[in-house]
Amino acid sequence: MPEPAKRTGVTERPTERRRVLRIPFKATSVVAETGSTRAVVAQTTELSRFGCFVQTAKPYPQGTRVHLELAAGGDVFTASAVVAYVTGEGMGVVFSMVESESYEVLAKWLSRTPRISDRYSFAATAQVKELGSRKEQVLITRDLSAGGCFVKTAVPLPKGSKIRIRIEHAGVELTGTGTVTDNVSSEGMGIEFVEMGPKDRAILEKWLADWKRTRD
Repeated sequence: MPEPAKRTGVTERPTERRRVLRIPFKATSVVAETGSTRAVVAQTTELSRFGCFVQTAKPYPQGTRVHLELAAGGDVFTASAVVAYVTGEGMGVVFSMVESESYEVLAKWLSRTPRISDRYSFAATAQVKELGSRKEQVLITRDLSAGGCFVKTAVPLPKGSKIRIRIEHAGVELTGTGTVTDNVSSEGMGIEFVEMGPKDRAILEKWLADWKRTRD
């Protein structure tokens, strides 16, 4: 496993400080480095299905694997996570493993606030295969967001289908699992991302950040 990036090497450009849209959310946070007794007690200020931002003057270096515990309104959420980026205000954390009980807590918290997810026009090659099937469709994405994408196809899968998706753009590839949403039409189908590893999530965040930067 590569050593975590040195803290002094973290770039703090504003465009890198918010690659995935998150809702404002305040919770007490305890972040402990995996395999260490050291812990940071701070406050979470933003939350999404895939991660959060922890406000602290003593963030862990980018790449550090941590155990995260959030407490709000009498509920407690725990997860294994990775520090995705560091700024002068704190650290962005991406969830890597969440137990089902904590997923329920996370869903409860997110349901209190309308979901915000900007979708951008984004053309890339997408290979989509329904879980349990050998048949794979090679398609083109029409748009992309932090939470999902729309792919063009004349033969969309039924709503609720569980799929595995591989998206390739500019020589870089990400993979994940998803669910076909109710946005199914003669033009194609919407896909909501369900599970994606930290490395793939970082690729998605970079694509969205690069797209937005070129239009700012």
